[in-house]
Amino acid sequence: MTSLFLEPFSGISGDMLNGLLVDLGADVELLHTELEKLGVDGFHLHVHRVAKSAIWGTDFDVHLHHGEKDTGIEGDFDHDHDHDHEHHHDHEHHHDHEHHHDHEHHHDNEHHHDNEHHHDNEHHHDHEHHHDHEHHHDHEHHHDHEHHHHHSHADARSYADIHDLIVASQLSPFVKEKSLEVFLDIAKAEAAVHNMPVEQIHFHEIGAIDSIVDIVSFFILVESLGIDTVYSTPLTEGSGTISVAHGEMPVPVPAVMQLRKGTTIPITQDFTVKTELITPTGLALLKALSPIFEPIPSHLSIESVGYGFGKRETGKFNALRGSLLKEDTSHSTTVVHRTEDQIIEITTTIDDQTPEQLGYIIHRFLDTGALDVYYRSVVMKKNRPGFELILLIQGSQLEDFSALLFKETSTIGFRYQQVDRKVMQRRFEQIDTEFGPVTVKINQYGSTTKKTLEYEDCQRIATEMQLPIQEVYHQLQKYIY
Repeated sequence: MTSLFLEPFSGISGDMLNGLLVDLGADVELLHTELEKLGVDGFHLHVHRVAKSAIWGTDFDVHLHHGEKDTGIEGDFDHDHDHDHEHHHDHEHHHDHEHHHDHEHHHDNEHHHDNEHHHDNEHHHDHEHHHDHEHHHDHEHHHDHEHHHHHSHADARSYADIHDLIVASQLSPFVKEKSLEVFLDIAKAEAAVHNMPVEQIHFHEIGAIDSIVDIVSFFILVESLGIDTVYSTPLTEGSGTISVAHGEMPVPVPAVMQLRKGTTIPITQDFTVKTELITPTGLALLKALSPIFEPIPSHLSIESVGYGFGKRETGKFNALRGSLLKEDTSHSTTVVHRTEDQIIEITTTIDDQTPEQLGYIIHRFLDTGALDVYYRSVVMKKNRPGFELILLIQGSQLEDFSALLFKETSTIGFRYQQVDRKVMQRRFEQIDTEFGPVTVKINQYGSTTKKTLEYEDCQRIATEMQLPIQEVYHQLQKYIY
């Protein structure tokens, strides 16, 4: 069981989410294989580990073969795109095709485009460029131009088209279900913005490819990492306005505002950032995972940390940080903030295993993350002596411990129930003593406080000092009260 913890301090987008999951260890080759099941061409992925602000992460981008990246829906998503981001290319491009251009290109190591491109689906060509050489790109591209795209419905995909495409694919049921959920959520938001039925919302042909790949890729990666629960800190949005087809729009953009309706997703605005940080795709993807906006639970520990980079120049570190979380097997050293919760109690009886084997089983279960394990002698049917084995676990651990019980014990069945539990809050402090630093566990409930010495530290001191362990405990008591 794996959980994901997100920190969207610079907003959230499809590229950032996908880059993050790759940075956390998702298999890119598997992603390529799964995307082939869509039956969509005209694109390729650029996935690179790069450093920004001296911090390494992953840049994820869907490149379309016609050279444009026009993400959106006809209407509100028909943005004037401002590209102030950096592209870092450390790979080779081999060009054996012809480019026909009726405009001028000005090349330095930094490319500044301040001209406008008007695409009306027709291109007039005055000359040809033939490229049979390799390009090595280690420079930055700064795009400050505006793209105005006008597409007819003949060049667009409706939600029904996208639905049929995904349903007909060989993708997993999970990826299909979640991808369609996101597309429908975005389509409903746009329909509300433009006061039209969902059926009349058309995704641009080229934008649809980009959106389909971004959305489907995300759920392929989520499934490959085995993520079942998502925790998150509040989202951060920018401020000011951005240019769309209908003029200047305030941040958050209309589609994002519609996607927020009916949710309790906490979002704060950073008024020092004058651009959007939350994209409709990013927000819809997050919603589909039903995130829990809480700190990392005490029974989970951080296994890995990654970064997915954004494309906009915000003046700050533009990245989505995330962590993969696993069940903490060192629960005895886990900080506890809550005084009550619900856990699972498992009970089974065993009459054909030795106490030595049960001792091994107890250690095995504790190392796997059980909250507590113990057994007691009982008299079973036909007056056979046996043992009752009791486990206390978190609810999310039930399936894992079910498999482990059947594997490690002779039981062929067990009982379990959800029980309420009261616990003392728990924290840890390190104190200086004549024997060196020692960890003290501090338990508190209301006005009641209990302090105990960590056994491992006392055992280490007894061994190093060649002292009886009870003497070590006696000498250390004066430091904790």
